[in-house]
Amino acid sequence: MGKRKTYEKYEQINSMFDALEQQIVESGDLSHLRNHLYYVNHQHRENYEALILYYSQANSDPIIDGACYVIAIPEIFNVINIFDNPLPFSWVYTETGLTEEMKSLSVHFQYLVAAALETSQIQIFTPSGYTMGITHWNIHQLRLFWQYTAIVRREAL
Repeated sequence: MGKRKTYEKYEQINSMFDALEQQIVESGDLSHLRNHLYYVNHQHRENYEALILYYSQANSDPIIDGACYVIAIPEIFNVINIFDNPLPFSWVYTETGLTEEMKSLSVHFQYLVAAALETSQIQIFTPSGYTMGITHWNIHQLRLFWQYTAIVRREAL
């Protein structure tokens, strides 16, 4: 298999950003938006749909909605018990530090969770989860973060 040319990579990234922008523009219809999100797999989508029902404020609060999207990722969803958490990210840390659930995630997903928390002015890593993620995420993990930002910024217009 040959390597892709740089302009092909730019075209793919630009098309992803165009799709994210379109999601924000059309975000008034949440069901339409949610049908066109980037999902890791079918389980990610099912987890997300269950979470937005459980955390009903996701319909009116983009931060909660974005958090539901992130914790719905199977590698995250399968290590936490949402019924123990009043908010989607309550499981990440306690007064004594990071929880065992958070520590059990791969470092790339820890960065994703940390970057998502940073949109609420909560920084659990130094350097930040965003900084570490941008430095170390692969394209798949970047797509998850980009999709998260489109959900959180659905009212950007």
